[in-house]
Amino acid sequence: MYSAHYTLASSANTISLITMFKKRIITRIGDIFCIEIDNEYKCYFQYIAKDMSQLNSSVIRVFKRHYPMDYEYDEQEVLNDEVNFYAHTILRIGIDNGTWYKLGKSKEVGDLTKILFRFSSDLGGGGGVKRKSYNWYVWKLNEEYIHIGELTDDFKNKSDFGLVIQYCDVFNKIKNGFYKLETILS
Repeated sequence: MYSAHYTLASSANTISLITMFKKRIITRIGDIFCIEIDNEYKCYFQYIAKDMSQLNSSVIRVFKRHYPMDYEYDEQEVLNDEVNFYAHTILRIGIDNGTWYKLGKSKEVGDLTKILFRFSSDLGGGGGVKRKSYNWYVWKLNEEYIHIGELTDDFKNKSDFGLVIQYCDVFNKIKNGFYKLETILS
């Protein structure tokens, strides 16, 4: 942490002000992060790409295994784990809120050509009532969207939800297995 100490003198007393500045965390593709779930276990994810197709957002791969809180980070063990899901998110907000923290970096980011995302152009509405969409799109990183209409089981099983996900919903997906928005839309 960086700190600055200022002393202001007056005839009656001396006032000491200490201002603390947070150390700026720079994120780069390959960075590995830890997220602790309710002080019960921890999981890891890696920042693997920027997706120009979705607001130039950061894409992460979240690993499946839940590690005990006293687990000592082993980069190779984490990277060899199965991927649970991929997501677009804003890394900075999760760091600033203390939801996750950076641990390391690896050039190994997996096969980016096999990642597939989906979204519907008619999200929302319905007052929170589950409804069916016939306007689904899929895409690969940094490629054009492809309209597929109704979401088939095949596309649902091989694609991840493609909106930019808030840090708290990344936490919820790891903890509960789904995003809140996914419970509204099929």
